[in-house]
Amino acid sequence: MDKDILQVKDLVKYFPVRKFGKKQYVKAVDGLNFSIKDGEIFGVLGESGCGKTTLGRVINRLEHEQSGTIEFMGGTISGKEYRKDRHFRRRMQMIFQNPYDSFDPRVIIYRSMDLPMKINAVESDGRKRLERIIETMNHAKLTPAESLLTRYPHELSGGQLQRISIIRSMLLNPKFIIADECVSMLDVSVRAGVLNLLLTIQKELKSSMLFITHDISVATYLCQRIMVLYAGKIMEIASSDDILKNPLHPYSKALVSYSPTISKEEKMRYTITGEVVTPIDPPPGCRFASRCPIAKEECTEREPELRYIANDRQVACHFV
Repeated sequence: MDKDILQVKDLVKYFPVRKFGKKQYVKAVDGLNFSIKDGEIFGVLGESGCGKTTLGRVINRLEHEQSGTIEFMGGTISGKEYRKDRHFRRRMQMIFQNPYDSFDPRVIIYRSMDLPMKINAVESDGRKRLERIIETMNHAKLTPAESLLTRYPHELSGGQLQRISIIRSMLLNPKFIIADECVSMLDVSVRAGVLNLLLTIQKELKSSMLFITHDISVATYLCQRIMVLYAGKIMEIASSDDILKNPLHPYSKALVSYSPTISKEEKMRYTITGEVVTPIDPPPGCRFASRCPIAKEECTEREPELRYIANDRQVACHFV
């Protein structure tokens, strides 16, 4: 797991908006640098609106960046001159947040699962494709598979449809999976089953994963490393254990201290105040400075660099 399967360098994605007649930009992804190792589950953690989903969509080429480079499996997949080859979608798949938006409501489940395999030439024989779909669904405990395949998306529960969405992606044997908040819309009672299905299939395929979430408990359960985002900027990158037990950035400390727990012991709250900084042309300096309890004048004037604190740990803070 030493070789990088994905490298992101100085990635920028802005969305133009008009405010009081003046053209401005929502800085959703603003100069991100990170890499993901082959076989690794890499978490992206942060509040709503911090740029997590935009990052996933840019990497998966559903959106185009303003600048920066993305290298995947040794080749560059960013830039206007890049044209996706027919095997790109087989190698990289995305699981979306809302499973009901991922399926055509007029098409039965079998057709929705069979068509991607047929287009990507996974199996030329229709009978063999059907056998493989049924076998995979049984393996995921989606039974009876034959009955589920003849139904329409609205006839299934959210948990069933999200499992089928995961299976549909895995049938193409991808090397890289982007899972965007794929359990956030599910009941707590079915989340563990979906997460364990993700883990099982990821290990069987020996694929890598970018797991996007706002839930730190889910991130630490699933991921080896976590990247904490705030307002389009990286605050910290560290192992799951380090983020959970010894967060260094003030924002990471706040996320951990306010995460839900079933322990009877009262946790110490790392208090932050103020409003979330606007992503529309944000002020200079650290994006978190307006809410940070240890911020000084330097924080509002100069943006901190993302620097190495230990071998595989990076933090963007002047005072860590």
